[in-house]
Amino acid sequence: MVETITCSSPQALTDQHAFGTERDEPECPACKSRSLASLRTVSAREAAQFFAPERADAESHERIFACVTSLWGGQTCHIMSCKDCGFGFAWPFVAGNAEFYNFTGAAGVYPRSKWEFARTAAELERLNRPGAKVLEVGAGNGYFLDLICPSLVRAEDVTALEYNEKSIPILRGKGYRALSVDLRDKALDDCRASFDFIFLFQIVEHLDGLDELFGRIRSLLKAGGSAFCAVPNSARIEYQEANRSVPDLPPNHIGRWTPQAFEAVCRRNGLTARSAELEPLSWGEFLSHDISYSHIRRTQLDPDGIMARVRSLPRGRTRRLMEATLAALFIPTRLSAWRHVYRNREKLGASLWVRLDRCERPDIAEMQDAALVPAGIQDVRFEKRHSTAAA
Repeated sequence: MVETITCSSPQALTDQHAFGTERDEPECPACKSRSLASLRTVSAREAAQFFAPERADAESHERIFACVTSLWGGQTCHIMSCKDCGFGFAWPFVAGNAEFYNFTGAAGVYPRSKWEFARTAAELERLNRPGAKVLEVGAGNGYFLDLICPSLVRAEDVTALEYNEKSIPILRGKGYRALSVDLRDKALDDCRASFDFIFLFQIVEHLDGLDELFGRIRSLLKAGGSAFCAVPNSARIEYQEANRSVPDLPPNHIGRWTPQAFEAVCRRNGLTARSAELEPLSWGEFLSHDISYSHIRRTQLDPDGIMARVRSLPRGRTRRLMEATLAALFIPTRLSAWRHVYRNREKLGASLWVRLDRCERPDIAEMQDAALVPAGIQDVRFEKRHSTAAA
């Protein structure tokens, strides 16, 4: 039987991260700076409308509204940006819990191929570590693992963490050890220094408790081990929000990462930020997403309009055809935004990929084990590739 997901209670989370008190003055979760800019305020009602439009499903809408209000400890959340490391974050910095994701109806649809899969596989091949033990966090149905097994890693050397109970038997059927636990769960306490490689693809932007997260990554890595992360490109998010496309809202995504933000967290947690790369822009991927996302945004901005009414119809072929037709009608209105993307195409790939290595300097390792690593102890420099500074 799949183990139950253990989540902190909403009350505990909101007590810890409540906004606006002297005790909890906003600070950057990545670099701890208080040099911040407030980008916007999101209401719980806006979030509920985004994740479950009231017209389409009034019951889910109200449940999400209540859940988000509980998580935030109020009806508003602030989107902040750090002036020092560029990290964008929700304040309160509280991740969505199991209740939130159940209400938003996570479908468990996983892409079979992603740029970061191929990029990481290429790095593993270059590192050439036979017999490597690996851990993937949020493994879905195991499509990345299928790419590297058995040519680079043996299936019996794979541990996969995944919350979706439908994916667990799929992963186990492929020969992977599959667990339904959080990376920081006590169930992994016995896995200290067990893994050569850890993979987190489109996971970190969902998570709070960054020092606990990155400290756990280091503790699970063997000496000389590496973690590979992919997160949404923050410049791509900025484009979407500036051009009437789908915004990036908490409590789903609560962090907007930059190479400098990864560097700052690593300095405190016994990791070295080795390299960072931006995904090259794929026009096919970009255009399909932009047409779809801008259509979805129009339905959100006009919840009583014809497009929102069509989107609230039961799922099926008729609805898909009607939505595709309506979306196509608005393609001419996107042309100026697409010209901007073409001029800035080197900065607007979908994902940021980073490699993080376990640091073996004795002074850092000893203090990390005691949870005493101070900021600034390392001087980390990224290898700059694919215009990483622009991320």
